[in-house]
Amino acid sequence: MYKNGEDRLQNVESLGWDDLVSMKRKLSTKIKDLTNNLMDIENNQFRLMNDTMREQKNNLNDLMQQSKQIRIKIQNLNSELLSISEKVSQSKNFLSTMEYRMPAEKEDELLQTMEDCQNLLDQHSYRSEREKNEILTLAKDASMKLEAIKVITTVKNQLSKLYTESENINKSLKGLYEQESLTQVKVAEADDMVYKLVSSKRNLSSNHERFLMEYDRIISQLDIVNARLNVMAEMRERQRQEYGRGLPNDALFKVKETAKKKLESGSKLSFDELKLLYGEKDE
Repeated sequence: MYKNGEDRLQNVESLGWDDLVSMKRKLSTKIKDLTNNLMDIENNQFRLMNDTMREQKNNLNDLMQQSKQIRIKIQNLNSELLSISEKVSQSKNFLSTMEYRMPAEKEDELLQTMEDCQNLLDQHSYRSEREKNEILTLAKDASMKLEAIKVITTVKNQLSKLYTESENINKSLKGLYEQESLTQVKVAEADDMVYKLVSSKRNLSSNHERFLMEYDRIISQLDIVNARLNVMAEMRERQRQEYGRGLPNDALFKVKETAKKKLESGSKLSFDELKLLYGEKDE
């Protein structure tokens, strides 16, 4: 925006009053814009950026805690599943061992046998002690077979419950694994957001530093212009005092500038030019 102005600053001594005043206005406007940008960054953008970063970091920490809790639940359920698996294996081994001992009779048949034997014993319907012992043996055998059936039935029922528990745990694990997968996606998104915010804050800091450097540079330029305007203002006042208002504005100043250039180049100066240059130093 101020490229032409910057080029003109290099030859500021060749500019007239109006051009310098115009340049001063432009530089002052630039300083105002830079000041507004700096204040916006310092008072608004940095604060908003820090608040957003704090919010996103808290969100990331919350998600990571959720993920941790889910993994703990998964670990506990896997431990339970392992324990159930061991119990299932033990139950199946037990049933495999008891399979050949499974009585051929049905449970109701064995119950009837025990009842019949008990009736015979209660009614003393036996002819000898030997026959009594045979009835007792038959009742005991039926009782043992019936007990074996009950044990096997109990183990089968337990095995069925274990299968149900295992199925339920696997369903829970499936849900937790899906939940963990979604949580990890959110963690990655939150982490990426924090990374972008850090990069944005770094860029914002760079912009802030760039505005500060530009501000200092413009201030230096404005100082040069103001210094030049002060010199010209003094020369204008001197012109009015010595020559009145008959000369155009900056006429004396321009003559003096021309005399300086002639002196620097080695050209001869007139008496009036010498008086103008050196008379000022004698005052």
